[in-house]
Amino acid sequence: MTASTTLELSPTGVGASIINGYTARGSGQPLERMAYKVGPLGDGEVEIKVTHCGICHSDLLMIDNEWHMTRYPIVPGHEIIGTVSAFGRGVRSLAIGQRVGLGWQSGSCGGCECAPRGKNISAPRKNGLS
Repeated sequence: MTASTTLELSPTGVGASIINGYTARGSGQPLERMAYKVGPLGDGEVEIKVTHCGICHSDLLMIDNEWHMTRYPIVPGHEIIGTVSAFGRGVRSLAIGQRVGLGWQSGSCGGCECAPRGKNISAPRKNGLS
């Protein structure tokens, strides 16, 4: 099973308006293809056209709500490789078509002493998890 995005220009011309992925709609449910709408990209956000996606044990735990925090529907897979397909205005270090990878965390503050040491998971402020 592979994850993919179908890029359709959003009304703003930045990023996709429709994302296709595989989702679980409830605990223990099989994954099924789902298309969902996303809003325009934020200032520092990046859209990645996924070519490869890892599914690991923590994804299975989230699908089955083993940690009692899953919000359904859930699109599992949090370690991805792909190419940059769009980005917000504040992004300066990436180019469209550039091959990138994203680990399980994203949106760290990037401004504390943790980031330069590769310890984003320990940052006191996080903007979100992927």
